[in-house]
Amino acid sequence: MKPTRRRFISVSASVMAAGTLQANGVQAAPQKLELYKWQGVAMGAAAQMSLYAASETQAKILFQKCENEIERLEVIFSLFKPNSDISRLNATGQLRNPNFELVELLSRCKSYSQLTNGAFDVTIQPLWKFYQTHFSGSNADIPAAELDKVLELVGAEAILLSANKISLAKPNMAISLNGVAQGYLTDKISDILRQDGFENILVNMGETFALGTHQDGRNWTIGITSPQDQSQIAQLVKMNDQAIATSGGYGSPFSGNGHHHLLNPKTGLSANIYASVSVIATDSLTADMLSTAFYIMPMHEIDAVWHKFPQLQRAIFIDFNGNVTEKRV
Repeated sequence: MKPTRRRFISVSASVMAAGTLQANGVQAAPQKLELYKWQGVAMGAAAQMSLYAASETQAKILFQKCENEIERLEVIFSLFKPNSDISRLNATGQLRNPNFELVELLSRCKSYSQLTNGAFDVTIQPLWKFYQTHFSGSNADIPAAELDKVLELVGAEAILLSANKISLAKPNMAISLNGVAQGYLTDKISDILRQDGFENILVNMGETFALGTHQDGRNWTIGITSPQDQSQIAQLVKMNDQAIATSGGYGSPFSGNGHHHLLNPKTGLSANIYASVSVIATDSLTADMLSTAFYIMPMHEIDAVWHKFPQLQRAIFIDFNGNVTEKRV
């Protein structure tokens, strides 16, 4: 499954100015911080980081640390790399001595699949490939009998996990982490910046995490793209120590007839209840997974599981007429 809902990493970190020093009763002026930027690629998409640092040397060291983390996690999660952990698992159906972070992430994925009653499911990859293959040579409707056969390969309960081995219980099963790896990576990069003393940062790696505020105390402001006109902003969201992720079928259509990449694991059909769903949570991974799950769930099903997620704070639903509905804790 190729990346979807992909935008760019945007890390805008402004460190709190160095504490005021006193020497012989004289106050020293706070150190001036400058804005430094980095551009590159993460998980196959354009990436960008911006941060305030005391020197270019300090910024370069931090950028390199973040870039190393991106490259390390790509070797685990990227479907674009044939020797990545996830590619090797999909090719053989098993992976011995897996990286701890893959076990950790798949464990979270299985848990969220259960909590959402199967709405979130990373074993959707065979279904995505089926759609891609079908619509690459035809605009005809999906054949129901073939769809039913592919659906037999979907189900997170068939992912078998242990510290020493990951197995896929059914032949030809496959996993895609493109719906969650962005959130996971956003959290990892945010942790690096936080641990290095950055108290006010904005990290966008397909999903967005805002730590603290602007240097002048203003909250970070995030724009949600209009599904009807992607050059416009449908809603502005002010954030402080929060993450946001958005799912929308407009991001990767298979055809002009409502077929897109956000597929219901139960029916195999593209979900078309909402034009887009944005979820705000305390971490990017939760926001990422729940924006995907909520996109295919009717509101009454969302209401039934909302209380299961203590990290969840707010959800914003935009319908096909551009109307906005919000649900809060």
